[in-house]
Amino acid sequence: MLNLENIKEVQNIAKRTIEHIQSHTEEGMSEEDIKILAESFMLRNGINGFWYYNVGAFVLAGHRSQLSISGKEYVPSKVKVKNGEVITIDLSPVLNNTWGDYARTFYIGKSNDEINESLEFIKSLHMKFKKIYNQNSTISTIHKEIYYMILDNGFELLDFRNNFGHSIEENINLRKWFDSNNYEKFSNLKFFTFDPHIKKKGSTFGIKHENIYYYDGSNLIEV
Repeated sequence: MLNLENIKEVQNIAKRTIEHIQSHTEEGMSEEDIKILAESFMLRNGINGFWYYNVGAFVLAGHRSQLSISGKEYVPSKVKVKNGEVITIDLSPVLNNTWGDYARTFYIGKSNDEINESLEFIKSLHMKFKKIYNQNSTISTIHKEIYYMILDNGFELLDFRNNFGHSIEENINLRKWFDSNNYEKFSNLKFFTFDPHIKKKGSTFGIKHENIYYYDGSNLIEV
């Protein structure tokens, strides 16, 4: 059943999985290795399956972090990750028919100013979204404002659907998209993700940062 407590439970497992991956990923591992590590951890911790076309951990490393493709087409690379490379990982666990959805970007070894700037900027997009959110606004209106914030700061949107997320459902075919073509009000979405996939113009890597949100009657809350 789609309710807050169930979403909190599955989302907490997703958050613990990202922490586990960050502490256990090393130079020389591949996307495939990291995917197996993440999915095995989730299954050991009670996850029943994976809602995104049976891809529990969508991992992209290095220049491949710029890719935006459907889970139906995703094949993890066996190329070894190098020191200083970015890794994006997007989790899609299911627990008792309830979805989790959580994505983060991190890097192997030593960071640099470009990576740190991008990671700080994508966090600022989440802060901006929480600030301008209005349940009576149309989804397309808020999408437009965030989209221009991305462009005005020298970044570009990588998502192949040009969307920033979707509603949380129990059927993948019922998702409602957070995009410029959705003229519904946000009040029609009970639980939804904010998941910008962006890169700085001229950069060789992409970044993601995804949370599930809901409106509690006065504020937008991260699950």
